[in-house]
Amino acid sequence: MKTFLLLPFAFAFLAVPTSPDAPVLRGEHDWSVDSVHSSVHWKVKHCGASWSKGAFDTITGTVSLDPKAPEAGSVKLVIPTASIHSGDKKRDEHLLGPDFFNAKENPEITFTSTKIAKKGDALAVTGDLSIAGKKQSVTIDVAHVGDGEFYGKRRGYTSTFTIKRSEFGVSYGIDNGSLGDEVTLSIDIELVQPKK
Repeated sequence: MKTFLLLPFAFAFLAVPTSPDAPVLRGEHDWSVDSVHSSVHWKVKHCGASWSKGAFDTITGTVSLDPKAPEAGSVKLVIPTASIHSGDKKRDEHLLGPDFFNAKENPEITFTSTKIAKKGDALAVTGDLSIAGKKQSVTIDVAHVGDGEFYGKRRGYTSTFTIKRSEFGVSYGIDNGSLGDEVTLSIDIELVQPKK
């Protein structure tokens, strides 16, 4: 079972229950991702020698979650593929091309939960992760960071995880050892409920 950080992770998707019998939570348990205060970072081994790092500059979505009944909740996250940033323009263009994300055909990376369960003090969130047009079921270990208030109630979650990009059809550089297969993702999500 793969472990995914959420995170990944300002678009209007309605939160949906994880099963037909799950109640639709509204109001106090519904949150929007504050994209300005959320982040997605990645790193992958380069030539087996060091880490090549980067980020996605945008993550949006909605979360419906009652901490006392997480099994009734849902998570929907979207990362625009074109928001990738590696610190080098030519490399970014390559990442957006057919060797990697093929962004013209796959403009978004998405995560949609199918199950949420308590795991000690954290949450295990299972869902469908779609990257480069391929979908895989992953389980995400998510830790609660804290709660606050600033122009509305706020709640933070974090996770770090590793996926194999080959399982999403992205295998460029693996055979010759120039790039690793495993990609480590770190996602920090700040949720907000705007004041009414």
